[in-house]
Amino acid sequence: MKPFSLFKSVCAIILTLAITACSSGSGSGNGDSGGGGQSSGEGSGKVTIRLATWAGADEAKELQQILDKLNNQSSTYQIIQDSNPAEYDTRLLTQLTGQSGPDLLWISAQRAAQFSSQNVMLDITERLKGSDHPAANTEDYYEASLQPFTYKDRIYGLPWLQQPIMLYVNKALFDEAGIDYPDESWNWDDFIHAAKKLTKDTSGATADDPAFNANAVAQWGFTVNGWPPVQMFIWQNGGEVITEDFRESPIDSPESLEAFRFYADLINGPLTPSQQVIRDRGFDQMFRSGQVAMFMGGAADDLDSTIDHVQAYRVPAGPGGIKATFGDILGMGINAKTKNPDAAFEALVDLTDAIHHWKIMPPRTSLADLKKLQEMHPKKSHSLEAIIASMEHARPYRYFANYPDWDNIFWNQLMDPIVNAGTDPEELIPQVKKLLDGVLNK
Repeated sequence: MKPFSLFKSVCAIILTLAITACSSGSGSGNGDSGGGGQSSGEGSGKVTIRLATWAGADEAKELQQILDKLNNQSSTYQIIQDSNPAEYDTRLLTQLTGQSGPDLLWISAQRAAQFSSQNVMLDITERLKGSDHPAANTEDYYEASLQPFTYKDRIYGLPWLQQPIMLYVNKALFDEAGIDYPDESWNWDDFIHAAKKLTKDTSGATADDPAFNANAVAQWGFTVNGWPPVQMFIWQNGGEVITEDFRESPIDSPESLEAFRFYADLINGPLTPSQQVIRDRGFDQMFRSGQVAMFMGGAADDLDSTIDHVQAYRVPAGPGGIKATFGDILGMGINAKTKNPDAAFEALVDLTDAIHHWKIMPPRTSLADLKKLQEMHPKKSHSLEAIIASMEHARPYRYFANYPDWDNIFWNQLMDPIVNAGTDPEELIPQVKKLLDGVLNK
C-alpha cells in the first residue's frame, strides 16, 4: 500500500512499472527484439512469442515456472518473458509505436480500454468464437471483467484477474471491544459504529465515550489516504462519477455529495489517523502492527495470510443497502503488429487460463469454487467465501480513451485537496465538474 501522493488509484501502480532485457538462458529475452516471427533457435520449429510483463523478481520466478510448463506442452510456441519492474508503461508505449513491440502484453484495465479503442491490440473476437479453449469462453467471465477489453462489441484482450476491495478486520481487536464481526448486512452505520468502538485514546476511552481525547489516540478504527477510492462509496450510495453514455460527471448529485461528505468526515478523524501520521508510520503497516483495526485492501493482499487473527470480509453496503466494491482488473492482449497472430492467440488463451489458476481472484464464474480455491490458496482459505461473494458486486472504473486526462483532474484538483488539505468537497465540486465534463465532451 502507498500514500495517496503515490497511489492515486489502484491502476496507477501499474503505470509506474517497466520492461528491461533478461537473459535468454532462463527463458527470458531481449525486450527490444521485435514482434515475434522467429523460431526458438532450438530446431523445434516453434514460434517465439515475446511476453511483456511488470512482474517483479519473485512474481517473475513463479511466472517462469508456468511458462516452462506451457512451453514444454506446446508444439506451436515458446513464450519468452520480458519482465522487470520500472517504467513499464512508458517503455511499452515506446515499443508499440514502432515495430519492436512484444507479441503479448500484460495490461491494466485503463490501458486496455485505451488500446482497444485505438486498435493497438489485436481484435480477437472471431478467434474467441472459434475456439473451444476454456479461457476463450466469454460467457464464463464476470461481465465487469471484460468491459475494459471490449470496444464497440469487439473484444481485444482477456482479463486474468479481477481483484475486489475487501474489508480486512483484526478479529482480536473486535473481540477485545466486544463487537460482532462484519456480516452481509453491514452498512455504513454499522461500519461507523464499529470504528467508534475500535478507536481508543491512551487512557482506553473509545470514540463514543464523552471522556475520549481525540488528541491522544492510540488505536484507530480505520484508515484512509485516498485509498480506498471514493468512487466505491459513491456507487454504494447510488451515485456515479461518469454516466453510462460518457456525457457527464455527476459528482454534484445528492447521492454523490453525500458520499463525498462521508468520505471527507472519515479523513478528518478522529476515527482515522491523520495523513501525517500515516506518512510517518506507513499506511498498511499501521494495520499490520495493530494500531488500526480495519483496513480496505485488494483480495490478493496478504494481510489475512501473514497476520494473526486477520480475515477479509465484504465491504459495507451503502445506506440504502447497495452493495458495490471497486474491482481492479488486469489482463493481457496481443500486439496488433505481431507477425504470428495465430500462435500468439494460442499462447494468450493458454497463459490466461494458467494465470487464472495462479492468481486471486480468477475472473471466471466456473473457477469461483470455494473448495478449489481453498486448495489452491490455503493461507487465505478463511477469507475466500467473502472474496467470491464480492465478485458479483465488483466494478472497474468507467474507462474510456481519454480517461487519463479525466483521472488527472479528478485526483489532483478534487481528491488531493480533500485528502491532504481538508478542503470541503462542496467548495471544489462545481468547478471540477465543469473540467471533468469538458474532458468527456472533447
